[in-house]
Amino acid sequence: MQNKEKKNVDLKIIELASKGDSAACSTLVNKYRDALIAYISNIIPNYEDAEDICQDSFQKCFDNLSSYNPKYAFSTWLYTIAQNTSFDFLRKNRIPSASTLTEVEIKAKKRASNTALSPEDAMINNQAIENLLKAIQKMPPIYRRVSELRFIQDYPLEEISIELNLPLNTVKTRVRRAKNLLNEIWKS
Repeated sequence: MQNKEKKNVDLKIIELASKGDSAACSTLVNKYRDALIAYISNIIPNYEDAEDICQDSFQKCFDNLSSYNPKYAFSTWLYTIAQNTSFDFLRKNRIPSASTLTEVEIKAKKRASNTALSPEDAMINNQAIENLLKAIQKMPPIYRRVSELRFIQDYPLEEISIELNLPLNTVKTRVRRAKNLLNEIWKS
């Protein structure tokens, strides 16, 4: 099948899924699920969490399928949803940046996390933090602090604007660009 024909078939499946056709939805899930979980696992190393995020991503995809622009690749749109859902997961855990904590605070956080999480969950959580911090350190300096405040410390955009003394639209732009950079870093 040629690329154009393949794209037309994909668009037909997407159109059916947007109308609530469960077979079309299943086709999309079957086609993209494994690759999406692998992608999410680069951000969230815990497989069970990656599966949950994958499921949430598909749910968001199907809930918002009417906003999909067929001018762009469906996979890119789906991966963006998955990436944002992964970042939301990290933010909801309210994981502080290691660079902003004192040694006493780090020890207190470890004690608290050891009592709240199983050792395996604590290790996985620490790996996710470490992966995110390593990726942030690879970013240009202009995006590092914005990324730490948004993705690790879960600051609202307005608070980042105040903290960094930047206009809100500048913060929004830097956060969006930081997400794109993180995506590129994880792909490489």
